[in-house]
Amino acid sequence: MPDMNGDTASDPNPETAGHRLSAGLTIGGRVVVRYRLEEGSDASATDFVGELIARNDDFLIVDTRTERVKLIRADVIAAKDVPPPASRAGRPHERVSADDLEKLMAKGWEPVERGGLGDWILRAAAGFTGRANSVLPVGDASLPLDKAIDFCERWYAERDLPTIFQVHGEPGFDVTSVPVGDALLERGYLAGGGRDDWDRVLVMTGASAAVPPLTIESAPVVADAALSPEWLLAFGEQRPIVPGATEAVLTGSDGQLFLSIRDEESGRIVALARMAIHVGWAGIFGVWVHPEHRRRGLATTLVSAIAMVARENAMPAIYLQVSADNAPGVDFWRSLGFDVHHEYTYLVQPSA
Repeated sequence: MPDMNGDTASDPNPETAGHRLSAGLTIGGRVVVRYRLEEGSDASATDFVGELIARNDDFLIVDTRTERVKLIRADVIAAKDVPPPASRAGRPHERVSADDLEKLMAKGWEPVERGGLGDWILRAAAGFTGRANSVLPVGDASLPLDKAIDFCERWYAERDLPTIFQVHGEPGFDVTSVPVGDALLERGYLAGGGRDDWDRVLVMTGASAAVPPLTIESAPVVADAALSPEWLLAFGEQRPIVPGATEAVLTGSDGQLFLSIRDEESGRIVALARMAIHVGWAGIFGVWVHPEHRRRGLATTLVSAIAMVARENAMPAIYLQVSADNAPGVDFWRSLGFDVHHEYTYLVQPSA
């Protein structure tokens, strides 16, 4: 039985193999599934590429470009997650569309509770960060725009949270040029919600191969798959922690690493970052250096370590998010080879 490379799978039981091969697919992610066709068909198998909508004990539901298909898991010959499709020319980190990259980044910072309205994603995490407590209006909401916004407002009111929308566009875009953004402003929503760091957030991307490598002078970096209390305590020095919600968001992705650098004398963590792991992509979150240890290259060392892990694990592209009002931060990322892919603005309910 062939796998994606045409090799023979070792499991002779097709039902066991099909279930095992499709068990690791990411719900909501882009996948390719090689599927056994009925006897008498022109070919023995075909491939389906699209978004995995649902999976149960017997079936997979995949949205392809042309149709929604229901596949019997026992007839799956091979399956794997794949990166978002290329929609424009350029290197891997440049080819993906803003919509697809937004959906990918949402999986790197999972909320405590995720809802849906058509293609829109509703996220709640007890107020911990804007990304985990906002609507991501990508695609079709399946309702007229005004009714869709009404639905979102009710959803967040039920959770005692303000309604926040994360509206994105090309660099320098006008919020009124996006239909949902224009409708929200008409309702009195405030761009940025009164916060400079929410008014314009830049999504920057770069090639992992372009990031400067670690050197023998670089400080030692530790990367843990598990979130430790000490790492969380240090993380709390850069932003307020919401007990329970913060831990859930930090550990909620399909894969993540918690990187840290310690002070040689005290042994305490003085620099840290979180890396989200995707197929073909790495995400950088929460880079922080203790004020007493800045200007020593520790932030660069953390990013170099993330890029090294990315290169070693077939992740050519890296994304991150930085507020446009953080000029030193933007300059730092540009110095490491990153550039603006697109940007977004938070639109906040007037009663918030």
